[in-house]
Amino acid sequence: MNLITVIPLTRQKVAATLSYFTSSEVPIGAIVTVPLRSKTISAIVSDSRPVADVKADVKSAPFEIRKLGAVKAIAFFPPAFIEACRTLALHYATNTGAIIDALIPDILLENAHKISPPGIPVKKSAEKTVSVSANISKSIPNEIHAVQGDDADRMSTWRSLIRQEFARKKSVVFHTPTIEEAKNLYKLLEKGIEDYIFILHNKLPKKEIIETWESIAKTEHAVTIITAGIFPLLPRSDISSVVIERENSRGWISPKSPYADLRKAFEIINMRMPDRTIYLADCLLRTETLSRLDRHEISQGSPFKWRSISTAEDTLLDMVPNKSQNIRETTHDARENAEPIKGFRILSPELENLIIKNQEENSHLFIYAVRRGLATMTICNDCETIVSCAQCSAPVVLHASKASDPSPKAGRNFFMCHVCGSRRSADEVCKKCGGWRLTPLGIGLDRIEQEIRAKYPNIDIFKIDADITKTDKQITSTLDKFRSKPGSILLGTEIASLHLHETVDHCAVVSLDSLFALPDFRIPEKIMYTLIRLRTLASRSILVQTRRINEKVFSYALKGNLSDFHRETIAERRRFGYPPFMTLIKISIEGKKENISEAMAGIQKMIEPYEVDIFPAFTGTTRGNSIIHGLIKIAPESWPNLDLVSKLQSLPPNVSVKVDPESLL
Repeated sequence: MNLITVIPLTRQKVAATLSYFTSSEVPIGAIVTVPLRSKTISAIVSDSRPVADVKADVKSAPFEIRKLGAVKAIAFFPPAFIEACRTLALHYATNTGAIIDALIPDILLENAHKISPPGIPVKKSAEKTVSVSANISKSIPNEIHAVQGDDADRMSTWRSLIRQEFARKKSVVFHTPTIEEAKNLYKLLEKGIEDYIFILHNKLPKKEIIETWESIAKTEHAVTIITAGIFPLLPRSDISSVVIERENSRGWISPKSPYADLRKAFEIINMRMPDRTIYLADCLLRTETLSRLDRHEISQGSPFKWRSISTAEDTLLDMVPNKSQNIRETTHDARENAEPIKGFRILSPELENLIIKNQEENSHLFIYAVRRGLATMTICNDCETIVSCAQCSAPVVLHASKASDPSPKAGRNFFMCHVCGSRRSADEVCKKCGGWRLTPLGIGLDRIEQEIRAKYPNIDIFKIDADITKTDKQITSTLDKFRSKPGSILLGTEIASLHLHETVDHCAVVSLDSLFALPDFRIPEKIMYTLIRLRTLASRSILVQTRRINEKVFSYALKGNLSDFHRETIAERRRFGYPPFMTLIKISIEGKKENISEAMAGIQKMIEPYEVDIFPAFTGTTRGNSIIHGLIKIAPESWPNLDLVSKLQSLPPNVSVKVDPESLL
């Protein structure tokens, strides 16, 4: 009889390890099913000892040790992977099982006894640096390279890397943040290697995931594997290069507890596998990654550029009305005598001219907006109260009903909350003072559409946003129609820009100014990243309208000046104590206001001597409850702190803990 110690694969707050009896010899790393409370869950065997050796411990245990369930797979997880997950669990103040459960798709756990196990690399002696191509070099194993360059340059580099690794009989893995990015990367890289390139993501049918997994395992030739989101382990022992593409994109953070950053997970896991080189790549890398480069913790790969090159003519327009000298920044002198803005306008004279030019020349124009709807915010002119959601207190967005709506409300405006989705009629007075002077502010996508259709009724307009195009199929269909109509305009929010992979003649940004109102230290980087990607999309011109002309991020982005932007951003973060100079830990509680205030005060006392800055959330929740946050700042070299980790792990299940949160809001 043996006493088995297992790591439970669940995100519930349970003990880090559990013990069970079994008469079988079960190896460490095997996947088993175990009873936990009233359920049966998967678990990984982390230790196995004869009962005779631990008889005293068994007798003194304050609980009854139950019998082990079925063994699903023998030694499915490599020991190096389990050790990496233990490291990640400490960093995210959770248990190892929660990390593994977040990283491994359920379909693999359910079929672990049927499928090929993940490949375990054979450790070899260190190799000297070998030239791979003019653009990239194969370095000593287990190094990390930062690759910053335009999309075309990076794709050229990856094609060269694949050829060189295939020549060495080595496989290459690409991790991407979204399914759309994975599909696009597959299209860009598949030419010439159609039989040796595979794509995996959790939206594939279960049967197709298993078939693709087995094909990867059984292909004798070296392969290229592209994944979206999870799949940190793959059934190959010849993987040599791992690329984390679109490293600066949002979408890497696990949406559920333990809120792990998949970039960090992939890096730590692969650093424990022998003979692997990791590439962190994007058109603009994160400030945290560039800071690691500054400190020589990682090395500079190729391509690496501090200036983004574009053939597009750039124009920055000041939309503040009634100025005697309206600023116009452009790459040429043709607009030096641009018409000043008079009164509030959605479309500048320059953008109107671009719309006409686009139609006359049968080109294509993409117009970007931050928010859908008519106006991003509505305010009472009498008491200056912002109109908010009755359910969650978030500012509501003004929308227009479709004229085709068969209900009596057709064509009537309504308020919609983009946080919880609730709607109500816009026919109301101020909830605070009863005033009727409610003024919509900000520029939404629908308002831009109304303006263009009113002035240019003969132009074909297509739109992509979460209200109109709710599926990938609808987005693809809209893009195909836009491409097939010369002289047309595509209106879209961020979702459109992420699906646009081929260049567009002209790009225009009506306004990004509402983002500056968000109290989030990552906003400047988000704006810079958005503009750099749009600038890359535009082949002939990019035009940006703003009422905040003095914000340096606009000139940095339109000139492709990545180095000065990084220097300014890193200085700001150092001054205010944000990453990478401090590790942030956000504690959140949801509930009735008086209850959560008392609970947070208790947490604050429990966590002493560590300081907790307490502040309310930017919005409430869909249940009408309040949310309160507590923020801990700790020096990176002091984290993980075992004492603080233990205190955070002991918090009740209704308290969420996010280490390295993507946002403080």
